[in-house]
Amino acid sequence: MIGEVIPEVYRYLSTNPAAPERAEFNQILVDEFQDLNKAEQAIIELLSGAADVCIVGDDDQSIYSFKHAHPDGIRDWLVLNAGADDLSLVDCQRCPTRVVDMANALIAHNVHRPVPRPLVPLVAKGSGVVSILQYPNLNREVAGVVATIQQMIALGTPAGDILVLAQSRAVGTPIYEALLASGVPARSEYTEAELERQAAQYSFALLKLFVNQDDRVALRWIVGRNGNNFHAAGYKRVRDHCEATGLSPWQVLSQLSAGTLSIPHTGGIVRDFDTLVAELNALTALPDLASVVDALFPTGQADTRELRDIAVGLIATDPTIDAQSLLSELVAAITQPEIPANIQEVRIMSLHKSKGLSSPVTIIAGCVNGLLPRAPKNTLTPLERQHYDEEQRRLFFVGITQVKADLANGKPGTLILTYSQEMPLANAMKAGITPAYVNYGTAVLQASRFIAEMAPSAPAAVAVP
Repeated sequence: MIGEVIPEVYRYLSTNPAAPERAEFNQILVDEFQDLNKAEQAIIELLSGAADVCIVGDDDQSIYSFKHAHPDGIRDWLVLNAGADDLSLVDCQRCPTRVVDMANALIAHNVHRPVPRPLVPLVAKGSGVVSILQYPNLNREVAGVVATIQQMIALGTPAGDILVLAQSRAVGTPIYEALLASGVPARSEYTEAELERQAAQYSFALLKLFVNQDDRVALRWIVGRNGNNFHAAGYKRVRDHCEATGLSPWQVLSQLSAGTLSIPHTGGIVRDFDTLVAELNALTALPDLASVVDALFPTGQADTRELRDIAVGLIATDPTIDAQSLLSELVAAITQPEIPANIQEVRIMSLHKSKGLSSPVTIIAGCVNGLLPRAPKNTLTPLERQHYDEEQRRLFFVGITQVKADLANGKPGTLILTYSQEMPLANAMKAGITPAYVNYGTAVLQASRFIAEMAPSAPAAVAVP
């Protein structure tokens, strides 16, 4: 599986000290080092035996623990590499001074920072325009954000200069839909995140196998997903038989299903394979590709909404498109989204997705406890909870520092933070928000505690009726 590649590379390099790759490079440059996981960082170390190494990163921007990012790797770099130079780039060339002060006040609440490196504001960037707005409910918040964007565009702000960040599609999608309904050009960029959901993963894997039953990655995932450790032990037996006979995994599983072959401890794999074959046969019996898309990405299924929109759009553009071409175009749209040199739409995305971007106007919506910070899914020890909260704070730090001031071109740098007092309980539950309390089907919310942590640099919040 794709997730097994890095461990296999590490295993190869660590157990083969004479491997030519370990002395192949003279220079190694690694960007965003804090976003690598421990195994990836160890691979860099193994490849750098004969190389000069330069790592670039900022542990205050480590926000990918769900991908096993290891910020201690950059924090401990100077300790493990005695004599290395430490070059700090602390002048903030992007943000207006008030945003820099807010960001410094916020991140200072993180105590697990071995070398705090506060950003230095540049007077030439100006103070910027910052607003913090509280709305009575989610509908008013959505309407307020859309009205603000409409007013900005009417006064000459290009739509492409506006970035809307929302950590839940329960907040971001209504804003996107309302912008489109009001005639504002907008683009939602939640599609890649959609593939983090199991329903989308399963439908996408089915599509890949519908196109090519020998897609080994999709097949491996589907027949392993219901098993302990992805049925690793049983699938290894299947793979060993493939290597011994030259047969493909699909052929071996077909023989196991038919009873013409027996391999111990593969019963669970075969059951999932039989279910898979039945579903693929049902797709094959459908009259056309549009019907296949309807079956895989049904209308109204929130977890696959963006995938469906792309697929339906592709078929509408070219009604003769075949399944292979549809899949190729869908993969390209997800993994290699077109980034035009001149962005023409308001962009709506998660804070994670926005990393590395900048925009003259940044609006962060849904700034409530439960989204910023999110409640952890698992029970944590006090220390684990502290580390978890610190990463959530780093995420907000990344979000507010996307604001770019460009005074020479009339762009002072605008940051707007919005949040609601309440929303329908169903919306809150869908977004994973634990409300302060519930009042007759309405979730009563609390402002993100990160808002208060930016004081005294942040402006006072304003209640909007």
